[in-house]
Amino acid sequence: MMKAIAPLLFAALMLCTAVAAADPLTPFQAGPGDVTLDDVQPHYDASENRDNGNYSEWWSFVFRLENGYWAYVQFLVSNVGLGNGKAAVTAEFRLPDGTTFSERTDLDRGQWSYAKDHFELKFGDNTLGGSLNALKIHLKNGQFEGDYQLTNIAPPWKPGTGRAQYGASASRYYQFQVLAPLAKVEGTLKLVDDGSVHKVKGLIYSDHQFASIGMHEQAKRWARFRSFDPKATLVFANMQTPDVYGNAPIQFAVLFSDGKKVFDSTDLDVKETDAYQDPKKSEYQVPRIVEFATKGEPRVRGAIRAAMDKEKHYSVPGREDFLETAGAAVRFVVSKFAKPIMYDFEGNFAVEIVKDGKKAEYKGKGAYYYTIVNP
Repeated sequence: MMKAIAPLLFAALMLCTAVAAADPLTPFQAGPGDVTLDDVQPHYDASENRDNGNYSEWWSFVFRLENGYWAYVQFLVSNVGLGNGKAAVTAEFRLPDGTTFSERTDLDRGQWSYAKDHFELKFGDNTLGGSLNALKIHLKNGQFEGDYQLTNIAPPWKPGTGRAQYGASASRYYQFQVLAPLAKVEGTLKLVDDGSVHKVKGLIYSDHQFASIGMHEQAKRWARFRSFDPKATLVFANMQTPDVYGNAPIQFAVLFSDGKKVFDSTDLDVKETDAYQDPKKSEYQVPRIVEFATKGEPRVRGAIRAAMDKEKHYSVPGREDFLETAGAAVRFVVSKFAKPIMYDFEGNFAVEIVKDGKKAEYKGKGAYYYTIVNP
């Protein structure tokens, strides 16, 4: 199973901010979907974030490489923990024989920076930057050093305005952009232990997210899907917000074909069925089928399904229980507010679009994630 885009997000559960019961929710609103430099720059310096213990922001990259290689990269800035403005770079690389190299580089506020007039992050010896359609990543840590070059197949995109506001205050929000719905990637990595050089290529998905609230305030349940097929590239999310917002959804779907946008929407009818029962916890049930439809033109119907094995049975999902892996002190604090578990499946999707009386169908494979923050 592939790595989750934002595993470090759960650290934001450590802190709690009271929410007024009457506060409204403003989900992603319709908009042009164009991603700007201001969107992707770090937002740590915003007045609502600098001293906000719930602020976290990350730029994440999930790779699907050829010839048995695998990789994952995340640049993170967060106030959660021992101080404000902390940063980290997580870099993982796996060889075809299964040997895995995983390194996290932790940085203080004075050890990371970013350019003001173009996109360039410097996190210690690691950098991320370049054209938004052709990002470059340089990594250097105790286990390997290397470079990745991205070339977008589909352009950067965001769901309308890309901003969901929680409550009446403009300082409480979650923002999201897809840096690369799908991109080609080539890279060269050199291992420290034996000096071996590995050239890799394949496909990559990347997004940028940041929030000024903790995840327990942000969501109760959260379905996500992304595909890795240039012919049909689907990115989907459906978040159920907490009771104080009436469980109202924050959602989007966007489909690209050969790099061109076919449709996008931030207003969907979503139905979740065919629950998988967690064998360890009876209250945790995960839908293996998610169906969605647009409410306007063009008429779009789609379905995401957990992949089946050769005997036509659903495969067992990957499972990450945050409270099982957290230390005792963190577990004590987090368990008061949330009990997050993330499940990940290999998945399939199908989409039917009717426009001007003409029907088109798209199918593909990808990664399906479902997080239950609180059952």
